[in-house]
Amino acid sequence: MTVIPTIESGINLKSRDVIPGLRYGIVGMREGGIREIKIGPHLAYGDKGVADKIPPNAVLKCKVRLLKISQDGKGFPNPNIRLWKSQIIVSHRGEAARNLPRWQFSLADDGEYHISINYPIPGMTWRHTRNRESTGKLDQEQLNRIREEVQNFARLHPNDILSRDEVWADMSEPAGNTPRECSTDRLCINVVYYKEIDPYVSFYVTENNQEFQNTVLYKLISTILRRPELCEPKSGHK
Repeated sequence: MTVIPTIESGINLKSRDVIPGLRYGIVGMREGGIREIKIGPHLAYGDKGVADKIPPNAVLKCKVRLLKISQDGKGFPNPNIRLWKSQIIVSHRGEAARNLPRWQFSLADDGEYHISINYPIPGMTWRHTRNRESTGKLDQEQLNRIREEVQNFARLHPNDILSRDEVWADMSEPAGNTPRECSTDRLCINVVYYKEIDPYVSFYVTENNQEFQNTVLYKLISTILRRPELCEPKSGHK
């Protein structure tokens, strides 16, 4: 069985650019949902496979998290196959009431990163947002330091992380599904370190947690978010 780690990409249900197994497998999912999909070769890459990536007659095992449903398909990168051995994903679900954008930062094992930001539009749901994206690459030293931080954060700061029992999903905003700390209702940031397809490290922290804000990872994300080209659009629904 061949395992393809979850990556952030768009899937057009009307297009044949994506293997049928994925198109069929995500039907019926809701935003924020996670589903494991096992795809036979007849709905994937058949008896030819993909050179140096997927062997012939491979059965694929995919874990899919549905981030957003778009009616027009705008704001999504094209799907591609990347056989990453590890990936770090950090996400903040935003809050329309405070005009706080949603963002997700992903960092692959080769140092490439991608950040997607969605700014809320007053009077509209999270399915209709202004999107901005950016990519870049870290050097090996930065990558190693961030990996070490994420792996050791829970051990070094046990009082700063939140268990799943300490977090609830706020659905008060349409298409919200925003994680909050149960005792204070503060918004939470989710950090997941995937090795292959499975979470190796996973934890929540409140958005204003000082220890997490002092990490190289958070400082990097904050710097990227402040770039002029990623700031909130002034006009238009792009």
